[in-house]
Amino acid sequence: MSRHGGGPVKPRANQKAHDAFRTVIVEGLPRGFRHYALRGRYWPAATADRQAMAERYARLASRMTAPLDWGAVPPRQPGLDDPIKKDAADIRDNPYIPSGYTYFLQFIAHDMVSTRTPFWATTTLDQDTANDRTNRLRLDTLYGSGPNERPVLYAPADPNDLSRVKLQIGRSGPVGTENGATICPFRDFARLKLSDTLADLPGLTEPLVADRRNDDQPLISQLTMVFCHLHNIFVDRQGAVPADGPRLDFAHDTAKLFANAREATTLVYRHVIREDLLKRILHPAVHALYSTGAFPFLDTLAGTRIGGVSLEFSHGAFRFGHAMVRDSYQINATSPTFGQFLKDGLTRFSSNGNVRMEPMSAAWLIQWSNFFNFPGITDPNRINLSRRIGPSAPLSLSAHALGPIDPSQGGGIFYRDLISAELANLWPVEDLLAAMREHEALAPIVNSSALLRDDNWQNEIMSWLPRSDFLGAPEPWGGQPEEVMHDELAAITLSPPLPFFVLFEAYKDPESRGCRLGRFGSILVADTLFGELNNRLPSEQLYGSLSEQLKSVHPAFADQAFDGPVTMASVIGFIDRCLRQSDDPAMKYPSLL
Repeated sequence: MSRHGGGPVKPRANQKAHDAFRTVIVEGLPRGFRHYALRGRYWPAATADRQAMAERYARLASRMTAPLDWGAVPPRQPGLDDPIKKDAADIRDNPYIPSGYTYFLQFIAHDMVSTRTPFWATTTLDQDTANDRTNRLRLDTLYGSGPNERPVLYAPADPNDLSRVKLQIGRSGPVGTENGATICPFRDFARLKLSDTLADLPGLTEPLVADRRNDDQPLISQLTMVFCHLHNIFVDRQGAVPADGPRLDFAHDTAKLFANAREATTLVYRHVIREDLLKRILHPAVHALYSTGAFPFLDTLAGTRIGGVSLEFSHGAFRFGHAMVRDSYQINATSPTFGQFLKDGLTRFSSNGNVRMEPMSAAWLIQWSNFFNFPGITDPNRINLSRRIGPSAPLSLSAHALGPIDPSQGGGIFYRDLISAELANLWPVEDLLAAMREHEALAPIVNSSALLRDDNWQNEIMSWLPRSDFLGAPEPWGGQPEEVMHDELAAITLSPPLPFFVLFEAYKDPESRGCRLGRFGSILVADTLFGELNNRLPSEQLYGSLSEQLKSVHPAFADQAFDGPVTMASVIGFIDRCLRQSDDPAMKYPSLL
């Protein structure tokens, strides 16, 4: 397949481009948007319209705080193992997707999109809101611009050569070991203190991290550390630099050590996305189609392939991960029965939320067997399952945690998603559905959905919107003039906001019932992610299995962990096994599992 990237190009021969795409070239809008997907309107709504839109979406976001009437969990999801069974099951839990994948999705989002300013905080679409990365799904979010340009993020591999090839890893707060000793484990970002500055703040305020968003809370920061450890293990497996060896020995050249370790880490990461994560979140028919290297659907609307991340993905479909967030987590064996609350992690153990951030507390050291399923290790009654996907906001991301951003008093993560989607001027749901039905490969998939057939989805939305038990809280449209309520319900029903519709489809789809995305949402997610995965690395083009790919990079990268199906659990198990072989107690204790 040709490269998926590189900026706007001319339409393919004998194929007409969408009008919006032609306007993009004339106006020279910034790289990083797939502007043809903006239906010809590139600027946010006028102020008067924006206020009315904000009030409507504030009421919709409020509607999305009510409990959902979940049906029974599907007994099986094709392509997945049996669900995780708890003695006291919570109907809101997704037994097919443990919570570790929630934060793996967040990590992937950071590796795809590097938005500097959220749409809801701006009044124009310009370079400050460009949502692109030059390299996507290549771990830019981990490596940044590399050791030559960001040396502070890197550490030497051994005392015989102080060139920086390893990723910096810092210590967490103190932990007592089984023999009574106290150590500070290497489980956190390395952090620095700035002194003699205008605001001389106490604490280690500066995380050494390529993407500051990866320190938003302890769960994403420690998942980032998992990949840092994996990279450093691949550095170590290449062998130490000989003390008396030639300084230009290519086999031990430090640039080569770094390049090999980065490629191996990236190969593992991409394999887990393709073969583990996407099989869990996508409808199996969609996964089967896109894994063959099918030409991306959104690009066909433009009659060409355009570099960048579609706004329908970044500000629409991929926001579904917010619905999977739990309010509290059993972090490790010492977590209280009610768990550690995510709000506490967002505000107290995040350098973004707490500028006086000290090394991460031992109470937040993750035991990954509580977040991914390790057969024989994971306790089914303690594993944190993600919430089922639907239009229901977690309290940890509600208006109480993420307050109003405008005079409408709308708050919470879903309100921000709705506003950002509107200001991005995404393709309407009804137009995207129509285009999917005109697509030869997608039409059979979409038309097989009972929910998407005819106007069934609109009837379901209209039935759902005004009906719910708000547990004594005011109803969203309560007190509104009847004509306002009818106009807003009709507007949402006929042309629902894209992030809302993806959640609603997953909730109402009888095949998924919130345990994965529906067909429509699956297509939009698969279209972008497989568009990047199918732009393969050289070793991916030459070798079929991950094991063969890794051995082609360096023979020492061969390991039984990569010979069979590779999942996030098996990767973390491999890392834990390697760390426990270290002579440094702070490296091997406590176990990642």
